[in-house]
Amino acid sequence: MRWLLATYSPLIVRSLVYMLQATEYNIGSYLSWFHRTRDFSKVIQRKSLVYTQKAMLLVLIGVAVYLTTILIAVLIALKGGFAIIIGAALIVLLPVIIAYVIIIPLIIGQYAIQRPKEKRMLEVAQAQLRKQHCRKIAIAGSYGKTTFKETLATILSETLHVAASPGNMNTPIGLANFIQKLDGSEDVLIFEFGEERVGDVKRLCELTHPNMGVITGISEAHLSSFKSIEAITSTILELRDYLKSYDVYKNGENEFITAAIPASDHHLYSEEGVNGWKVSKVATSIEGTSFVATKHNKAIWAHTSLIGRHQVGPLVACIDIADKLGLSVTDIAEGIKKTKPFEHRMQPYKLLGATIIDDTYNGNLKGMAAGIDVLKSAKANRKIYVTPGLVEQGNLKEVNHVKIGHMIADSDIDEVVLMNNSVTQYITRGMKENGYKGHTRIVDEPLEFYTNLSQYVASGDVVLLQNDWSDNYA
Repeated sequence: MRWLLATYSPLIVRSLVYMLQATEYNIGSYLSWFHRTRDFSKVIQRKSLVYTQKAMLLVLIGVAVYLTTILIAVLIALKGGFAIIIGAALIVLLPVIIAYVIIIPLIIGQYAIQRPKEKRMLEVAQAQLRKQHCRKIAIAGSYGKTTFKETLATILSETLHVAASPGNMNTPIGLANFIQKLDGSEDVLIFEFGEERVGDVKRLCELTHPNMGVITGISEAHLSSFKSIEAITSTILELRDYLKSYDVYKNGENEFITAAIPASDHHLYSEEGVNGWKVSKVATSIEGTSFVATKHNKAIWAHTSLIGRHQVGPLVACIDIADKLGLSVTDIAEGIKKTKPFEHRMQPYKLLGATIIDDTYNGNLKGMAAGIDVLKSAKANRKIYVTPGLVEQGNLKEVNHVKIGHMIADSDIDEVVLMNNSVTQYITRGMKENGYKGHTRIVDEPLEFYTNLSQYVASGDVVLLQNDWSDNYA
């Protein structure tokens, strides 16, 4: 009865507008969600609709379509005979009619207003960047971009005027907005590149004209849209192809990168070092990470609050970049001390004496493995692992989630909390296959669980929250 009410009452309008908002008004993503959804009563479980002017207008349009369709269906049915079937069909198709009609003003707005405006913005941004003869560093990859960007910006800011694209602002329009706010006095600009389809990285290169690059890693993230790991790899490597002879730092601990890059490339960074820098004395805990980096007569004792051994490779790459840009070893060490976890990326905080590690922006298998390793090595009364799994894994959805189950079982995690969805069965299968001995809890109401997390933890616990699903993937 609940699903019937959610589908054929005016509540359907709120669900549809909520999902348009959740997909950032991406019509393709919204329609994909709509056609795979069978129970609209399970929508709006993780967040709530924000009633912006655009959302309110769409709600009003949706309600008007709802009432108009019902009125037309009744008037047709009153004619009797075959008309009753037509009227009933309109009622049955009511959710589909509303779902499609409310996107018409969005489509009109995109072609008549948004696209011409965006074209002008991109032209202005390109013209502005041509006037800035500074170091422009582009960061591309399936994961780790934002943390690398923030870490590098923090270190370089010890002596240089640095501007970095904020947060997850990694689309052409996002970067154009960032560029328009520059004043021209910057020594270094750092751009984060996003990718959703083949050619995206090349287009961002043509917008920003970088003269140095970083490729943080390649994974199955966005496999649903790219269709193959080869397409993801070639797209991210568009940065290397664009920069040609310029410095491009690449994650030497990523198998997709090492398969495409010669082992002799001195810009492959890893826990062992990069470009002559050698790493030793690595130590990590939930309080942070430390190591020593040496090159010829230079030595840096690095201490950071970033968590996990997987942070060492990116940090030593940042050291080499800073060294090339003229920072002293003292300045680099001081900059590393100031680095800290970015929001929702291996970010620890305290809750009633428990340590919560918020890694909810994690969206790839490598990151999941790194987080589980951190939890495995932590000293705690109880080690609790919370995840809904990964999205956009394409035809590797089952394989990758069974692997996650294996990784959980092979650690000493005491309790696993899984958000119930389409991949839960694969994670639990992997846990069972490798003989997981701890306690497992399946949660049907994610928002309720996260809101009341304090009721589930005790002093001395370490809790890792990995990844989060928006409602369009539920």
